[in-house]
Amino acid sequence: MKAPLALRLAQASSKMKIQMYNQPDLYDACTGHKVDDIPFYTHWAKETNGPILELACGTGRVARPLLDKGYNYTGLDLSPVFIDHCKIKYPQGNFITGDMRSFQLDQQFDLIFIPFNSFLHLYHENEMIQCLESVKDHLSEKGRFLLDIFVPDPEFLYRDPNKKYEEMVINHPTGETCTVWQKNQFDEETETNHIHWFFDRGDGKAQDEYQFDMRMIYPDTMDRLLVESGFTIDEKWGDYDGEPFDESSLLQLYICSK
Repeated sequence: MKAPLALRLAQASSKMKIQMYNQPDLYDACTGHKVDDIPFYTHWAKETNGPILELACGTGRVARPLLDKGYNYTGLDLSPVFIDHCKIKYPQGNFITGDMRSFQLDQQFDLIFIPFNSFLHLYHENEMIQCLESVKDHLSEKGRFLLDIFVPDPEFLYRDPNKKYEEMVINHPTGETCTVWQKNQFDEETETNHIHWFFDRGDGKAQDEYQFDMRMIYPDTMDRLLVESGFTIDEKWGDYDGEPFDESSLLQLYICSK
């Protein structure tokens, strides 16, 4: 006997809307391709050679190579599920549930970094400044702060909001090859990009959906926020190989000190 229609609709609805930050395996599947930034962080870990703090550490993608090299590493993330996942997977690290906008660890670090656009999940300038001031409070006098965000791309922001675009193909935790399709709509007033992912496992069933926002931060704004928060921008790279930032750069990589 079929379940009542209302129950079936509720089940379908619960399947379709997902929360990525409660699903470490799915998050890993969507971010595991990102490896080009690892040499950047290992380089600066070697340069600073002291305690390291990663903000928005996720499921430990960057933590693993740093811990493998024996660095004194602390990771902070807002998701308790991700932190529990990291504690089990990397027992040699120190993982803390916390908000990068405001944290108090009673320790200073020689290297602090926020990787892979995580800073863009702060939607308002006051939140960004809060975060940067917390970083500054925890950065040693000789320390370095690294920030990695992309340069907003008009071709991406202003594409057809009603059309789905292929974002990536992943190995879904359930075992299927899964195509992730993306729609987005950019709000010029708030400079926020509203992003919608659809997980298509090719089985003809209802697709899981994930929605999130990212604040677009242009280079002049990021420069200003860092300086106003008491940082010196020692270097600004346009890629992980150390090319100086210019108008053709796709990334904004900041190397800062107090």
